[in-house]
Amino acid sequence: MNDKAISSSAIIKAPLSALRVMALLLCSFLLLGCAHADYNGQKKNFTNNPDVKLFIQHMVNKHHFNKPELIALFKSVKIRPKVIHNVKFPSELNPWYTYRTLYLTQARIKEGVEFWNKYQEALAKAENIYGVPANIIVATIGIESEYGQYTGKYPVIDALVNLAFGDTSRTAYFRQELEEFLLLTREQHLNPLKVMGSYAGAIGQPQFMPSSYRYYAVNFSGNSTIDLSHDEVDVIGSIANFYNLHGWRNDHPVAIPDLIGGGEFKKSLTKSDIITLSDLIAAGMIKDSRFLNDKKTRLVVLRGKYENEYWLTFHNFNVIKQYNPSDVYAMAVYQLSYYITASRGEQNHV
Repeated sequence: MNDKAISSSAIIKAPLSALRVMALLLCSFLLLGCAHADYNGQKKNFTNNPDVKLFIQHMVNKHHFNKPELIALFKSVKIRPKVIHNVKFPSELNPWYTYRTLYLTQARIKEGVEFWNKYQEALAKAENIYGVPANIIVATIGIESEYGQYTGKYPVIDALVNLAFGDTSRTAYFRQELEEFLLLTREQHLNPLKVMGSYAGAIGQPQFMPSSYRYYAVNFSGNSTIDLSHDEVDVIGSIANFYNLHGWRNDHPVAIPDLIGGGEFKKSLTKSDIITLSDLIAAGMIKDSRFLNDKKTRLVVLRGKYENEYWLTFHNFNVIKQYNPSDVYAMAVYQLSYYITASRGEQNHV
């Protein structure tokens, strides 16, 4: 018999006190197991959370939702630790040299050209109405969902509830987005359990948060409903409308590279510095009159693998950041738009 095994006869012959100790230990283990199971059960049922109860009552009082239906909805929400982890550590925390390899790929450039060619009529219409260039619209869809290939694998209700009532520093923001999502599903006659999105609760090909969906999505295709998951024409119009309402300036620059000279002037600048164009003109660093329409610029330093990149960014760069407040995100949209335009131009001249 194995040394580590205990036979039934050995147990019978054990002193009574030893048997009692073993029984007490077994009972303690079982009780701890039951308590752990109860705790997990409570943790998974968001309706036990006092803040959730207050939120449900808020939705009932302010927006006249049905309380039993909301309670049933929250009971169905699953705990998803990964969404909290992903929000705490988004890809935008990567340095530029890593981030660009994720999004500025030959596949996205090729797919961007194909998307532009397929929907060039809708893109031209959006550019004419909203004053937002087609290449910026196409690049945004490319960065956000790779032209609809990756629109998210999480139920939006699960993502938003976990983030709104979980361990994050942005619970207030996600509670507001959860409120917007419930209003959106009621307005659009959507089943809140069926809407899928990203780990942060972003929806469809443009990855609009619920508030953006409600305020900026447009029925650009003229169909009976707005569909940002399957209707590319609605997606095009909605992104153009978003940028337009955030102040996009047609025919104005987004960013220009390598115009900061060397020496003490360059060393005195930091990532957050706001530089006037008159300063740059006086220093002989910029002569192109196109840029005089923008009174201010900002130096953005992008971390390279071997050396940093220095860019001057303008008003439209900040408009892109209304979509995602990250310098690397905005630069990825801008550079992808450039590569798609160049690749499409080459194809059209073959």
